[in-house]
Amino acid sequence: MKKYITAILAFIVFNSVNAQSISLQECISRAIEANYSIKIARNDLEIAKNNVSLAPFLPTVSLGARQLKYNYDYKTYNESGEKSKSSSDYNTLSTNATLNWTLFDGFSMFAERSRLEELLSQGELKFRASVETLVQQISQQFFLIISLQNQVKLFQELVAVSEERYNQALTRYKIGKDSGLESKQAKIYLNSDSSKLIIQQESVKNAYIKLFEMMNMPLDSKIVINDTIIPEAKLEFDSLLKRALENNTSIQMVKSGQKISDINLKLAKSERYPVLGFSAVYNYNLTQSTLYRRGYNETTGPYMGFSISLPIFSGFETNRKITNAKIEKQNSVLEYDQFKQSLEVDLRQEYNTYVNNLLLIDFEIESKEAAYLNLDAAIEKYRIGSLSGIEFRDFQTSYLDASVRKISALYQAKISEITLHLLAGDLFTN
Repeated sequence: MKKYITAILAFIVFNSVNAQSISLQECISRAIEANYSIKIARNDLEIAKNNVSLAPFLPTVSLGARQLKYNYDYKTYNESGEKSKSSSDYNTLSTNATLNWTLFDGFSMFAERSRLEELLSQGELKFRASVETLVQQISQQFFLIISLQNQVKLFQELVAVSEERYNQALTRYKIGKDSGLESKQAKIYLNSDSSKLIIQQESVKNAYIKLFEMMNMPLDSKIVINDTIIPEAKLEFDSLLKRALENNTSIQMVKSGQKISDINLKLAKSERYPVLGFSAVYNYNLTQSTLYRRGYNETTGPYMGFSISLPIFSGFETNRKITNAKIEKQNSVLEYDQFKQSLEVDLRQEYNTYVNNLLLIDFEIESKEAAYLNLDAAIEKYRIGSLSGIEFRDFQTSYLDASVRKISALYQAKISEITLHLLAGDLFTN
């Protein structure tokens, strides 16, 4: 077979001699740095970080000022009914500096601080989940391109074989050994294989465009992937399950939700406690009026003091909040158990698919090797005229199908492998 197949150069995207090769890790690093969804997730994380502050424990200070101008007209009547008129103008300026400080609110400030810290933890987990999803997508697209490129090489081989078959059939027709029907049929097969090759090359180019989009690179970048799909050593289910229950990002978010439900219960209970506050105010008031002998009246001075309020009855509102918080806490426990079960189901199903894909790889490698030998023998038989064109096409199709199944099995096994690492929460380390 080899003597009939021209040497096939490595497939280079966009036929650029200046194309740069890129690895999976380089793709992932570039995507994490530049992908738009990651940039948005990183900004959301910064917001969550900014929300964690000492504000619940600190006083608030405010400045206020007010100016009023108004005029009063006075009419005075005596016993005889005579009246006298007068008027006065007022111009009032008031300023104040106020400090309010909640010293105790039933530990609500401490619970609120804990809630914000836990929300930050959730924000970090959400950012991690976004990165994990992107890593999964990049990895899948990376290996999809490898799979598609391997299919391109396969179709290039088939085109070369079909072209050789057509040339042989055409030669026979010219020397009068057949009627020409075989050469016409061979030409149809050659055109069909060439069309499939063009379509496959188009799929590769589109797959690169999608990869460049995820990496936020120019969509016409001259970058190629020169790599192979090699499955890891077989993963062990028990180890995957243990890591998943400990490290899976989603299950950690559910655990964080449990902590927040505990904090919400504390916040609801804090409404039963008294609130102790401290206030300090400094006032300055200036009033100008024609009624004053000196023309103005001025008052200044600070005052301060403590305040305490004790909730007595709130229409059972506090009891309602506490009851609901307890129910939410119970739900958070149920949600964790439910998600834990769901995670194990997903892991078991994906692991079964993974194991089957590994078995398929061995089968399809054997099938491809056998189909290759059959096609090699068929080429020689066709050359000497002991094999019909239809029979030859059957051998050619068998080789194509076996090769595609092998490529697909390798790709699917790799995808299952990536998904298992994602479920186990260790996709970054692989």
